[in-house]
Amino acid sequence: MSVSNWPPLIVVRAQVEPEAMARFLRWYQRVHLPHVLAIPGIVRAFRADCHRRGVNWAAVYELRDEAAIQEAFQSTQAQAAREEWEPWLETHVHEVSVEVYAGLPPILTYHLWN
Repeated sequence: MSVSNWPPLIVVRAQVEPEAMARFLRWYQRVHLPHVLAIPGIVRAFRADCHRRGVNWAAVYELRDEAAIQEAFQSTQAQAAREEWEPWLETHVHEVSVEVYAGLPPILTYHLWN
């Protein structure tokens, strides 16, 4: 599969305090994940262990297509899902990052003449 055929992805990483991890994972699976999967354009979710530079939690969300990126982020469901994080951000979760990976359109070729 070429890179341009890959579906867009949203990757969320965070540092969860170890003593809160079990409670956080229960909340994520029981409360947050069903709400995220209700966001328009999100078709699948994956969890991954992540241990880089203090980050110990990661989730990957697959989007239907590139048009779904803006649809997803601007939806009321996404706003509600973001608000669910607030109590965690005030207490046990730090260094949250949200990254979007999508294919690039073909890049024009330029010639450098010396």
